[in-house]
Amino acid sequence: MRLSAATFSSTLALALTLSRPLFAQGGPPLLTDDPDTPGPRRWEINLSLFREWSRQSRVSEIPRLDVNYGVGRRLQLKVEAPYLAKAEDGASTVTGPGNMVAGVKWRFLGQEGQHIAWSVYPQYEFNTAHASVAKGLVADGHALLLPTELTLEVHPIELGFEIGRNFSSGRPDEWLYGVTTEASIARRLELLGELHGEKGDDATELIVNGGARYRATSRLTLMLAVGHAVRGSPADRPRLLVYAGLQINTPDRFNFSPPHPPAR
Repeated sequence: MRLSAATFSSTLALALTLSRPLFAQGGPPLLTDDPDTPGPRRWEINLSLFREWSRQSRVSEIPRLDVNYGVGRRLQLKVEAPYLAKAEDGASTVTGPGNMVAGVKWRFLGQEGQHIAWSVYPQYEFNTAHASVAKGLVADGHALLLPTELTLEVHPIELGFEIGRNFSSGRPDEWLYGVTTEASIARRLELLGELHGEKGDDATELIVNGGARYRATSRLTLMLAVGHAVRGSPADRPRLLVYAGLQINTPDRFNFSPPHPPAR
């Protein structure tokens, strides 16, 4: 039985709406990010496997390492890099290191758990291996992504938003945008939903993504997401995207709630 894009989107939205409470949080395993930061001297390390199927090719990240560090309550430093494998119809699989991304997130308004939180998150992407460019794994050149992330709470629902412009030296510039929400359906389990878009000069790609996070321990979270493109070039748009990963938080997630006054 195959579900249409409209049926998939409606089912996902209904599942999230019927679950309480609702929270907005992007980031892995979603494509859209959020304003949250790890907290002072906290590490957040995401180790993931990702695969994208399109009509003509299959691209895998085996794996992607995403390392984040909190500087104070409002700043986050990020470095990430994948190792890629690409298989096209009629050609052998090629592998090599992907582009590296370095970024700094600044949450200048609000914080996690409040009615509003707002951040900016500039990120710079650059080639790490000329051989990967020659093999067609990555485009030659570099890119600067300038996004902003916002979460809004309208009780009992919170929504997350992201919009940004990606300026590239080797390919056309494009807009990126996304809307996310999540539902805590058990003490350790969260369901996630997302609409993520990328708009270039001649085409717009829109992806519907659904996933989950399971907090196995205080420091380890299991993550999974599955999605597909409902709009875009028939030849290039993803027919299926699958993400599976682990998130490691050391020494633990930072508690942004104000401390309770001592009992008298």
